[in-house]
Amino acid sequence: MAILLPRKPTLICLVVLGPICVVDGIVKKNTQEILAMLAVFIFAIVTLIMDSKKKKKLINKNEREHSNPVNPNR
Repeated sequence: MAILLPRKPTLICLVVLGPICVVDGIVKKNTQEILAMLAVFIFAIVTLIMDSKKKKKLINKNEREHSNPVNPNR
């Protein structure tokens, strides 16, 4: 699934499926499944947050570059 989808939808799917699999691991008392899905869930959330911060930073940088008045004497 992760190979066929673009990056952001894949991360959103992992954020949704992570808690479901953690609960399933708790019900089955499978420690490996719980730990693996917690790691995947945390990775997906952190990646989404960092991507949004990076995107905001780029937008602000572009706004600053384009908002500077052009000096005709240069």
